[in-house]
Amino acid sequence: MSSDGARDKTPKPPPAAGTPIWVWVVYAFGILAAAIFVFSILFTAGAYLSDEDVTSHVSTPAIVLWGGLMTLAGGLWIWRRRQGRR
Repeated sequence: MSSDGARDKTPKPPPAAGTPIWVWVVYAFGILAAAIFVFSILFTAGAYLSDEDVTSHVSTPAIVLWGGLMTLAGGLWIWRRRQGRR
């Protein structure tokens, strides 16, 4: 008996196309937000260390915006890492 006719004829699903562009956009905004956040902290720390007469004004909307973007990018990264392990 020949095994040629016993092959599975069901089509295989196409391979994954890679990372969607929206994921890269979220990652880019998250990295940008983290860079702005870190440089703001370093700039403020440098001003405090260089001069005693420094006052600062913390912008709540800016912290919410940059913190939210960093949280979104980090959460998306963790979610995608866990999806790949299943």
